[in-house]
Amino acid sequence: MDTAGWRTGPVAITGASGQVGRALQQRLADLPNPVIPLERDWHPDDLAAAEVVVHLAGTLLPQHPDTYRSSNLDTATRLAAALPDTDVRRVVFLSFLGADPSAENPYLAYKGRAERELAATGIPTTVVRSSHVYGPPEAPGPTASALLTVDDRPVRVLGNGAQLVSPVALVDVVEVLAHVALDPTAPTGTFDLVGPDTFTLDTFVRELNDGDATIRHLPRWLARVMASVVPSLPRPLVDVMVDDAVSADAGVLAAHLGLELHDFDTVWHPGRAARRLPIPA
Repeated sequence: MDTAGWRTGPVAITGASGQVGRALQQRLADLPNPVIPLERDWHPDDLAAAEVVVHLAGTLLPQHPDTYRSSNLDTATRLAAALPDTDVRRVVFLSFLGADPSAENPYLAYKGRAERELAATGIPTTVVRSSHVYGPPEAPGPTASALLTVDDRPVRVLGNGAQLVSPVALVDVVEVLAHVALDPTAPTGTFDLVGPDTFTLDTFVRELNDGDATIRHLPRWLARVMASVVPSLPRPLVDVMVDDAVSADAGVLAAHLGLELHDFDTVWHPGRAARRLPIPA
């Protein structure tokens, strides 16, 4: 890949210890850019040397004492307040499909407000609204792990399983973030990022488990009732998981960057994907 002309200065990453943050640091290790991981107690002075900031902090399942606001908005507000006194040239924010300041879902509303606050800094900002992210089988990540059977126990699926999802591979998320962060010609603005495959959630579960999984559905109404008493099942998470996670703009950003996204089989079943290739004459 031709990276001539890419920025070579330091990249600050909030949420650097998460699934995407760790993978992005590994990707940047192949490039000359120093990495500045910004942990929970980071100080504005930590941004002094940064040329780019990639904001990954946020979660769909905050752990006490964190809340949806503190995890998904306050982290962005703090960053936005610190940026004007820096030499940062580009901000990249990993958001989620459907983020909207006016959304009823607190997770999506705070993500939307965070997008707005970072863009208001005046620093060129690219917002990547991602679908559900999955890693390879050896490191599937939190979303895919929650859909894998353990000891042949049934997989709990929120909703009726007919909701549509276009999950995106971790390797593609990282490559897109690296491009928009470091390539000065990469676009600013807000873009959706989804994978090239669209499944029902039930089908996605079966694909993750090689077709060998019993599925137990938890209807939306019951999941919402349980959300009031089960900390691991908050209502914002329920509503995100029972809704579609697809986009009509699939592939637009990747195509603009000259990237070809990985299909599910290539990441999760490479042997099966290879068998689909035409045999050379």
